[in-house]
Amino acid sequence: LVVIQSVYVLCICMRIRKMFIYIAWVAMVTVMGFSVTVFANGKEAPPGEISVPYKIMQMSDYQVFLKNWDETNNSVLYAMISTPAQYNDLFHPAPVMKSKRPFSPSEIFYTRENILVVARVMPYPENVDKVFDVDRITERNSELSLYYRYNERSSDAKWKGKICLAIQIPKRSYKKVHFFENGRKVGELNLVARQWLHPQRTPTPPQPP
Repeated sequence: LVVIQSVYVLCICMRIRKMFIYIAWVAMVTVMGFSVTVFANGKEAPPGEISVPYKIMQMSDYQVFLKNWDETNNSVLYAMISTPAQYNDLFHPAPVMKSKRPFSPSEIFYTRENILVVARVMPYPENVDKVFDVDRITERNSELSLYYRYNERSSDAKWKGKICLAIQIPKRSYKKVHFFENGRKVGELNLVARQWLHPQRTPTPPQPP
C-alpha cells in the first residue's frame, strides 16, 4: 500500500512539473513575440547592419504642430531631436481646451531616447497615421539609416497640413543619419558637425515696437 501511494504521489509531482514547464514555455514564447512586435517591428537588417529598436509616436501624442519651413525648395523635412531645446525649436504648442495631453516629452525622456522626424506638406489626408510607414532602422559603423515609405494619398481637403513621422529610438552617439524614402535617399544629417535638422529654419524676424 505504501508503494502504491508513493507511485501515486510521484505521478502527481511529474504532472505538476510538466504543467509548470508548459506554462514557462508559453510565457517565454509570449514574451519573445511581444519583444519582436514592440522592439523589432520592421524588416530584418541586411548583413553587416544592426537593427535598431524603435517606437512610432502618433501625431496626437502631444498638443503641438510643426513650425513652417520652405517646403517649396525642400519638400522633405528631416531631423534628429536630442534635447528639449531642439524639440521646442521644431514644434510649437497648440493648446486645446479641456485637453490634458502634454505639449512635449519630459526632460528625462532625452536621457534615454532620441526622436527621428520626417515631414511633408500635403492636402490634409483622411488618416494622418497612414501617410508614412517604417520599413527598418539600422546602424552601421555608428551611422544610422532610416528606411520609410511615403504613401501619397488623394484628398479632397481644401487646405494643406504638415504631416510628420516621429520615431522614438534609444539614445546613442551616432556620426550621421541617412534618410531613405521609398528606397531613394532623400538626405542625411551630419551629427558630428551638430547638424540635427534639414532644412535649417529661418528665424522669425523681430516685430517692430
